[in-house]
Amino acid sequence: MVETDWTFGAGGVSLTLTGPTACVEPFKQAWSSWAGGSPGWRVRLVQDATLPVPDGPFFAARPHFEGGRCLLEAQGLVGEVLPDEKQALLRAHPTAETADLAYFVRTVFALRAFDCGALLFHAAGIVHRGSAYAFFGHSGSGKTTAASLSKGKPILNDDLLLLCRAGPGWDAWATPLGKHRDLDARSAPLRALLRLAQASEERLESMPPGVALGELVANSPVVNADPARSMALLTRWEEIVRRTSVFRLYFRKSDTFWEVIDARLG
Repeated sequence: MVETDWTFGAGGVSLTLTGPTACVEPFKQAWSSWAGGSPGWRVRLVQDATLPVPDGPFFAARPHFEGGRCLLEAQGLVGEVLPDEKQALLRAHPTAETADLAYFVRTVFALRAFDCGALLFHAAGIVHRGSAYAFFGHSGSGKTTAASLSKGKPILNDDLLLLCRAGPGWDAWATPLGKHRDLDARSAPLRALLRLAQASEERLESMPPGVALGELVANSPVVNADPARSMALLTRWEEIVRRTSVFRLYFRKSDTFWEVIDARLG
């Protein structure tokens, strides 16, 4: 069986995928503009016909941490991340979907990013007047809607951003993860964090720091499930919040929410 190595990265965070060409090639094609960078943690993808046929999306599985390892298992899919050894292994039944493999890669990327001093954030990133605005909230809160309503504005990603330190502040970076992104938009200085809430009219409300931190930690995939990283995660968000405004944005299905943002933030 022919095997392939391929490295991709975003914001200085990279992973090297290795495995059968049939497993790696879909990533090379879909994420081609993120190719290159220094070899990162090695993510080995293995087809294992001894496993049962998957009976549902891997996305439904939740990471479990034990002895420094991150385990992710579902029928037909068994994944293990070893941060100390800078490697990960996913055994998958040959009928597993590429989306299932991508979910495991996302899990590894989140841990790699955190150990690089960055942070994967469940949020839509939209560039407005040269700055990035991160719209966050639970699934269904309106991240994709906010992105689709922001016509003419570069979309970093409508689901998963990478936050990286940049001098005294932070930058928001596009990632190959998520569903929608503009290939020409890669990063911008982070201007504000906006917790979405659908309503009949637009308005901005400041969020109390404790409430804001709780919401932000809840939207830090994978890392927020690791007890050993919990204090470091909270500290990282406290650092970001000290330099970035956090609001609850009530909005309706109209692009006029940008007028409310501009009136408050300029």
